[in-house]
Amino acid sequence: MKNTTQLRLFNPLFILFFLFFLVFSGNIFAQTPEEADAAARDAVRRLEAALGGGTNNAAASTAAAASTARNSASGRNTAQPAAPAQVTRGGRQPNWVADPYAAYSRDRFIAAVGMASNRNHAESRALSSLISIFGQSIRSDLTVATNYTEAVNRGVVSASENTSVRERIATAANMDNLIGAEIGNVWDDGKGTVYVAAYMDKARTIAIYSDLIIINNRNIDLLTNMSNTERNTLDGYARFRLAAQIAGINANYAGIINQAGGSVASLNIKSADSYNLEATNIIRNITVVVNVPNDRANRLQDAFARVLGAEGLRTRGNNPLYTLEVRYHVSEVTFPNNANIFCRIEVSANLIENSTGASLLPFSFNDRSGHTSYANAEATAFRSAENIIAEQFTAALSNYLASLIPLK
Repeated sequence: MKNTTQLRLFNPLFILFFLFFLVFSGNIFAQTPEEADAAARDAVRRLEAALGGGTNNAAASTAAAASTARNSASGRNTAQPAAPAQVTRGGRQPNWVADPYAAYSRDRFIAAVGMASNRNHAESRALSSLISIFGQSIRSDLTVATNYTEAVNRGVVSASENTSVRERIATAANMDNLIGAEIGNVWDDGKGTVYVAAYMDKARTIAIYSDLIIINNRNIDLLTNMSNTERNTLDGYARFRLAAQIAGINANYAGIINQAGGSVASLNIKSADSYNLEATNIIRNITVVVNVPNDRANRLQDAFARVLGAEGLRTRGNNPLYTLEVRYHVSEVTFPNNANIFCRIEVSANLIENSTGASLLPFSFNDRSGHTSYANAEATAFRSAENIIAEQFTAALSNYLASLIPLK
């Protein structure tokens, strides 16, 4: 009995099945940084091949092989390219106008139709209809897409040495366009309406967006791998915020893969929540002292400190990394034939990185308040300044932190 069991264990079919399981079952064991880096480089190469040509390219071949392994029972021929697009005018309405899957097999494609008075608008509507199939869940916040695009363009996020590929990777983050979407059949009914089909090859889509996730996962690891000293800075905060944003983008990509019939089980999709939480913790460990020479009863200092504190920043502590340098000037202003006396207040503030002296966030305003005496006009001017700081500096600081991009 023992020998029989050993023979079964070393049966060639068993060995083949075991090897197949290791290849396609996903990331069973955690990758080392070197393995993750190599996987990301391979993903970039596949994307460059995929986005540099047509459907019949390296990515399509990779997708076809993987899809064939996953769907051998269905007999799907994923390597076969789509039929050439047909452009016609007049005659009987093609079947695909009412049902795009009459021309693009539902087994292989995701397809949609758009219509308009001209071809360009019809193509745009077809692509929009294709995007809508994936639902609102794949929409990205404008700030997230902008930050990601800037990070890619500045080389903070590694994408590709190929400029056109890098641009497509960057713009794909806003989900207004889907990588891999193609314009297919076109029919002009001859009566003022043009119909256009847009489609995505499922296998190619799975391959492209899987590679994007692999690249993004490596970028997340690179962004968040730092010392505690580096971590508790605005740059550390920016790194974790960007990592959270990339994780959110990956969640959108995962939705596309799932819609295309693929699986993300092996792609190690990371939640944005943990990175956002760490970014919040970092902010709480950052001290920004407010320096206002000759302040009046700490009125301006307290106004700025309240705004900083509302964002989670500390305003008291030893050896602060940052200082908000505030200067102000008040002056008397009179106008002919006006019984009131006015006080003009000019305030300028600048967030300074103490170690480098770099200016991070300049902010300034001026205002004028009037009263029957200058003392009362000045007091009113300070109250007005406090209100302006509470409103305008709050918005400026919030926008600054939201759009902060890590250093290279």
